[in-house]
Amino acid sequence: MSELVRFGFALTPRMRSFMELRDGLRCLERARQCDQPYAWLLAACDVRTSLLGEHGRKQAVPELVGLLASMRVHLTKLVEKHPEYRSKILEACDMIDEYIESMRLGIQDAMNFFCEDALLASYFNALKKQDLLAHKPILSQSLNILWNGSKHKDILSHSLHDLHAAVTHLDIMLNDYVGWEKRVADSGSDQITPERGIDYGLLILGLDSAIVQQGIHPECSGNRLALRIRFQQWEPGVAAHDVDEDLPYHAMLVPIG
Repeated sequence: MSELVRFGFALTPRMRSFMELRDGLRCLERARQCDQPYAWLLAACDVRTSLLGEHGRKQAVPELVGLLASMRVHLTKLVEKHPEYRSKILEACDMIDEYIESMRLGIQDAMNFFCEDALLASYFNALKKQDLLAHKPILSQSLNILWNGSKHKDILSHSLHDLHAAVTHLDIMLNDYVGWEKRVADSGSDQITPERGIDYGLLILGLDSAIVQQGIHPECSGNRLALRIRFQQWEPGVAAHDVDEDLPYHAMLVPIG
């Protein structure tokens, strides 16, 4: 199979909270590694929103703990069906328990940092005034110098280490839990009918990387009874438009959420 770009669509509020936290942590770490202070500030604001449950979001940590617990239940059931993998499955369950415990012990340092750090507080206030570059607190004039001389990014990264590890590990398990189904979107659209009686929490679509490079992205709508997939093409300087030819893709529905 060629390299697939994965697109996840949350089907439950709990899974949506998880994905928002996952993406915020990814962007935060990427900005730290690439020395991008404004990207780091924006990502820090997003992670803070997830952790504190602001702007209509639920607090993400209880939702993450719930997902980890659900994954543990599903893995335990797999032991009965596949006793030959008993040791590996039980090892994964033990790791989930360790993640839950480590998060509870370490998350408070990150929360204190978000609430007390002067740089982040200044930027959060600037965002409330729709000042993305933070002109009013004059961060735009000093941020690069402050960024190079401070350890904000490293202190926060250390505080979020266990949380980031738990999120990353769960994301890997969710993506490996179910096998791919090969499908074709006729004239760029398709409909997936989930099996009744199963509470699916996540839909993952896989597209060949060469197709994504052409600007083709999926959209998903519907509910637990029927999921409608539509592929659109994004071209530079052109409004998005529907793909009107048959498009092969992969899909998986994850029964955890």
